[in-house]
Amino acid sequence: MQIRFAGIGGQGVVLAGVILGEAAAIEGLRVLQTQDYSSASRGGHSIADVIISNEEIYDVMVTEADVLVALHQLGYETAKSKLKKDGILIIDTDLVKPDREYIGAPFTRIAEETTGLALTVNMVALGYLIGKTQIVKPESVEEAIRRRVPKGTEEINIKAFRKGLEVSMNE
Repeated sequence: MQIRFAGIGGQGVVLAGVILGEAAAIEGLRVLQTQDYSSASRGGHSIADVIISNEEIYDVMVTEADVLVALHQLGYETAKSKLKKDGILIIDTDLVKPDREYIGAPFTRIAEETTGLALTVNMVALGYLIGKTQIVKPESVEEAIRRRVPKGTEEINIKAFRKGLEVSMNE
């Protein structure tokens, strides 16, 4: 499965990709994770690609995304051409106005309501993605979160991840 996260700097798009990749590796799957972002640390586009497979991976980047998770309009505009015609588009419904069929929720608002921090939007979106695709087990993602987020923020990030998972299951 080819998954692309797209947003702007400061939304944690790259960290979400790293965590998803690590969760897949924990499960013994083959993974390729890459990233592309503008030189602006906040406000420029940010993309993280994750390819997960049981087989050898020969691509070095997402060629046709099965899933695009768009957290900001700029990210969506930058990445939409790589989404397969029948691919799944997951969006932050407050920040992205797509020109095709989609699923999603107001991830940033949910993050703020759940943790008090918009910065946890990436974990809410990651939870939603896992709930909709079951590409890896939630337990594997939580283990990867514990390994990868800054020390002292593990529980708040897991709380945001679980909220995204819950939202995806209640649709």
